[in-house]
Amino acid sequence: MVSSTVSCSRLSESKIKNYRTPLIVVGVACLLLLVFSRSPDELLTARFFAEDGQVFYQQAHELGFLHSVLATYNGYLHLFPRLIAGISLWLPLYYVPLFFNVAALTIQCVTAIYICSARMRNAGVLPLRIVVALLYLGLPHTGEVWGKLVNSQWQLAVLSFLILIAEPPRSRAGSWFDLAALAMSALTGPFSVLLFPIALLVALHKRSRRTVMQLALTAAGAVVQGVLLLTNGRSPGASTLGATVPLFCRILVRWLLFGFLPFRHRLELFVQSLIGSWIFAGCLLIVVLAFAMWSARRGSFELRCVLLFGVVVIAASLTSPVAASGGEQWPSLLEGGGERYWFIPRLVLAVEVLWLVVQPFSRWARAAGVAIMVAIGICCAAGWHIAQWQGPHFRTYLHVFDALPVGARLNVPIEPPPNWTLQLTKKPFDPMSHDAGFRDGRVLSDHDWRQELAFTTDDAGAASLLCDVIAVNGSSVAGRGTVTAPVHATILDGALLEGWAVLNGDHEPIAMDRIYAKVYDRVVEGDRLSLPFFYRKKPMYDAPYLVFLPPTVLRPGLQAVTVMGYSQPEKMLRTCRKTLYLYGD
Repeated sequence: MVSSTVSCSRLSESKIKNYRTPLIVVGVACLLLLVFSRSPDELLTARFFAEDGQVFYQQAHELGFLHSVLATYNGYLHLFPRLIAGISLWLPLYYVPLFFNVAALTIQCVTAIYICSARMRNAGVLPLRIVVALLYLGLPHTGEVWGKLVNSQWQLAVLSFLILIAEPPRSRAGSWFDLAALAMSALTGPFSVLLFPIALLVALHKRSRRTVMQLALTAAGAVVQGVLLLTNGRSPGASTLGATVPLFCRILVRWLLFGFLPFRHRLELFVQSLIGSWIFAGCLLIVVLAFAMWSARRGSFELRCVLLFGVVVIAASLTSPVAASGGEQWPSLLEGGGERYWFIPRLVLAVEVLWLVVQPFSRWARAAGVAIMVAIGICCAAGWHIAQWQGPHFRTYLHVFDALPVGARLNVPIEPPPNWTLQLTKKPFDPMSHDAGFRDGRVLSDHDWRQELAFTTDDAGAASLLCDVIAVNGSSVAGRGTVTAPVHATILDGALLEGWAVLNGDHEPIAMDRIYAKVYDRVVEGDRLSLPFFYRKKPMYDAPYLVFLPPTVLRPGLQAVTVMGYSQPEKMLRTCRKTLYLYGD
């Protein structure tokens, strides 16, 4: 980072000792406000994300905490997410995604606080450390590592790096915190392997008992994770790199140098035109490399450690990335896959530019650094909000899961669609969610429903709705749902219908504005899911649907369920060509 000996206008830390407690309170409050403002959906409408649900929670729930805590995924241990998933088994399922997000955001907040703490005095004065903390929290294109439990290993890696270069703690509690954080990071992801050179460099430079102990702890984690990586291997999708020199130049320039830009359509075209010539991209990289070598020579020991950490992370990321589930990895990196790989290198580059602002060697260099930092600040402000995926209706699935009998299974689609699914088996010890905010789909009589919509009846020969029910209560109904092979549903539990519906007109196929299911003389309103659905090899959204048939609608014995879609512009009702037959038990 920045040497504390640099002469610049600053607020002396000694002058604020008398106001330490209120300043800490105000600082933590501002930090929480910043974290909340960047992505309020992480707390207000929390949902499972990828491995958080499909791997960590699902395995903890299905296998039990003790059998899952030391299980490897992608070749190495993930101790922190496994511990959080194990603790979450005591919570109702409704609160588990929020618990996951809070745990991940807590690591981010602790790291930002650590940057601003007195332990990092050797890295720069307090105002500069506050700027670094803001950069750490505000970098664009960090959606993959923001509030995601599976990627909290990146935040733990930054925290562990800070512990390695920080000043010694003055209390026993600080010492225990350092050891606990390093141990947790060493067994969460492969970063102990990447942090080992930094720990070795710090131990050789400072030669203290504390640094030797940190080196030993980091080395132990590196050995454990390294052996597991060699014996288990990475995922099959990461086997092919497709590496070339032009791709190397384009990837680094696009996601390291221009990765601060909050990409919009025109900015995207501008960046693509700039990196169209890999020779031009290579020249930019040479300039950046020369700047890094100059800053390493003139900067402090802490700045050299920062540069080394960034280089090691870039090398590891390009050597063994998992940016796509199949195919070549480097082309996927160029197109934006693996956003998490650029979080630490981009932060390192921003810290380098900040050092350029305060270095006393050249006024022209300082002016250039100020201009670049202003541009980075504008980019951080423009890309501040991190949008979250809206859907599917998680509360609907929770309601059904609470109603399922012990031993029944439910498939819950989670973020990001369409390949991630949480598969749960109802256990006797599962706490009930009791979500008071959930409302079943409205149940209307046939007469009230027709009056509400005021639809016209389909003409004979008019195109009917192309749709299907693909699952009932999370179980596939392939080959069933007919008169001779009805789908059995427990009346007391209700029935959650999952399917898709599109109108195949003369022009482009369209999704219905509303979805209903009719059983006898009762009509139940359904929910639309913002999931990609491919019809005629064309992606469509809002075609998938959910309809929950409550016990008040179902009857014992055989009954027909007709799915219907209502087109708002046409004021036309479309009937599904295929009728589902349920047998109420």
